[in-house]
Amino acid sequence: MTEVIFVEVTASRMEMRTCEIAEHSYAQGDRLQIIAIDEEQAARLDDLLWTYKPGSFVPHGLWKGMDSESDQPVIITTRKERVPGITSLLTMDYCPVKMVQQFSKIIHVVVVDNQERLEASRRYWTLLKDAGFTLRHQRR
Repeated sequence: MTEVIFVEVTASRMEMRTCEIAEHSYAQGDRLQIIAIDEEQAARLDDLLWTYKPGSFVPHGLWKGMDSESDQPVIITTRKERVPGITSLLTMDYCPVKMVQQFSKIIHVVVVDNQERLEASRRYWTLLKDAGFTLRHQRR
């Protein structure tokens, strides 16, 4: 069964926390797919994964679709489709239940200081719970 973790962050820490999660995932030997909200965020995450912490190294790449290279341990994309070979997913937005079922672990970032995003995450929690997933909540 897919492990689903909802992680609380503030809007100002969302991208840094995403990098921390990516680094941890890489250190654990997991392959992580990050679904960015848009192309601008994908580009920022691409840059941040090289620079967010001195001495940090998180090999990663941008994925534009099935013709893209996907052999990096961390893949950033805006597409809501599973990258071949990836086992874990980090998302900041809704992903269809059928997609969630394809991963061993889902990390959903909950932005607690944005009411619209917070309400969307609550609805997503309910949807996944009703679909039979076991959910965990991780506070800041």
